[in-house]
Amino acid sequence: MSSFFSIKNLTYEKDNKTYFKDFNLHIEKSKFVSILGTNKSGKSLLTNIISAIIPTNDVCSLNDLSLNSKNVLEYLSKIGVVTNNFNQDFLCKKVKDELSYPLENLGLPEHKINKRITEVCKFFEIEDLLNKNTSDLTLSEKKKLLIIMGLIHNPDILILDDAFYGLTKDAEEFMLLKLQELVNGGLTVLNITSKLDTTYKSSKVYVLNNFKIKKEGSLLDILNNDTFLRKIGIEIPIVVDISIKLKFYGLISKIYFDINELEGALWK
Repeated sequence: MSSFFSIKNLTYEKDNKTYFKDFNLHIEKSKFVSILGTNKSGKSLLTNIISAIIPTNDVCSLNDLSLNSKNVLEYLSKIGVVTNNFNQDFLCKKVKDELSYPLENLGLPEHKINKRITEVCKFFEIEDLLNKNTSDLTLSEKKKLLIIMGLIHNPDILILDDAFYGLTKDAEEFMLLKLQELVNGGLTVLNITSKLDTTYKSSKVYVLNNFKIKKEGSLLDILNNDTFLRKIGIEIPIVVDISIKLKFYGLISKIYFDINELEGALWK
C-alpha cells in the first residue's frame, strides 16, 4: 500500500553539524503511528520540519501534495500540530472564541463554525468548558483544549509532539480512546513522544535515537527490546515493566498497560 504521508531522503545540517541524514518515513492513511524517543533524539526538530517551521523542498508529502514554497499554505491547511508547550498563551478570553478563531480565519460562515464547535465539544465531552475563561482552565483542561484545537479544522493528519504531558491519567486515556475513534473514521495520527504509555494504540512504533530510526515494528516488538529502551533512556511504566517480567516467567500471556487489567489477569 502506498504511503499517505512520507518523508523522503531528509538531510538536515546546521552550523556544520548533521542532524538527519537520508531519513525516510512512510505512514499509511487512517493509522495511529508513534515515534518514540528521548529528549535530544530529534523529535522536536522532526516536528518542526514536518510542520514547515523549518523550510524544506519536496521532502515531505501528504496525500501526493509535496511540501514546498508553492504548496506550503495548502499543506498547512491539511495538518494539525500540537506541541508540548506549557507556556502557550491562548489568543482569546473564552474557550468558545478560541475554538472559533481558526475557523473564522478559514472564512467559514458563522453557522458552520457553530456546527463544528458543537460537534467537537460533544465528541470530546467539553461542553461545560465552552463559556469558561481560558485562563481559568486547569493544566489538564488546557492540554486537552490544545489537542482539540489541532483538530478543529478537520485536518487529514494530526501531529502530536509530546502533546500528552500535563494531562491527568484519566484524561490521557480518554483522549487516546477518542483519537482512536477518529483514526477509525479516517484520521491519521503521528504521535511523536517520549511517553511509552501513549503508544499503546499504535499500529506501528518507531524508536528514534540520535536522529535515526533504530527500531520499528509493533508495540509488542518494541517492548520485547526493553533492554534497548532502557539503554537509550526510555522510561518504562511500572505496570508494563511488571508485565514484561511476568510474561518472561510464563505467568501471563501478554503485556498490560492498565494495572486493573493486569490484576484481573493474575487473579482470574
